Amino acid sequence: MFIGQYISTDYHEVLHTDTVEFVLEKMSESHSKFLAVVKGNVFHGLVSEETLLDQTDLQIPIEDLKIHFKSVYLFDYQHIYDALQVITTYDYCFIPVLNKKHEYIGVLTKQDLLIALNETLGNDEGAIIVLELGMRDNALSHIARIIEAENTNILSTAIHRLPESSKLEMTIKVNKTNIAAVVSSLWRNDYVVKATFRDGGQQSDIQDRYDLLMNYLDL
Repeated sequence: MFIGQYISTDYHEVLHTDTVEFVLEKMSESHSKFLAVVKGNVFHGLVSEETLLDQTDLQIPIEDLKIHFKSVYLFDYQHIYDALQVITTYDYCFIPVLNKKHEYIGVLTKQDLLIALNETLGNDEGAIIVLELGMRDNALSHIARIIEAENTNILSTAIHRLPESSKLEMTIKVNKTNIAAVVSSLWRNDYVVKATFRDGGQQSDIQDRYDLLMNYLDL
């Protein structure tokens, strides 16, 4: 998923010739502490509200200020995960986006990012399975075979290392909500199903399901 598919052009930039007063008013209207400074399609950087509030002459064009605009941006051909990293690092409400010619073409907002991630993760359908694994037990090919054997497809996966632990947490999104057979099969193959979500059951009943499975296997 490319950043260029989610570009917004709504009210996130100012001209280099705009005055300090005008830019501050626009920041107030857009509820943003930063705005992109552009000249035609040339991106000069981000100007901050904090910097402008320090100015005494509010009628001076921002291009005449002896300040350094922040050079933070993304390219339209980058993956949406790159945007996630940058927005998280800088905690901006948007990031300017340039094309291959380094021309300014718009911004990626946090809302745009959420929409893109939701589509990338296939989060509009199916259940979620969370496995707890050892560091060497995250063979996705084996897990995929178990899940697919139950006529279920994997839509996306994510792996998170648990802090101060030798364990991993694997989150798997599948295309079905009825995953009782999948969960049972994972347990039989010695995988620890830590939690399931959006499967039609209660989040807290995973242990109950495990106990029922163990009782079934003892029969």
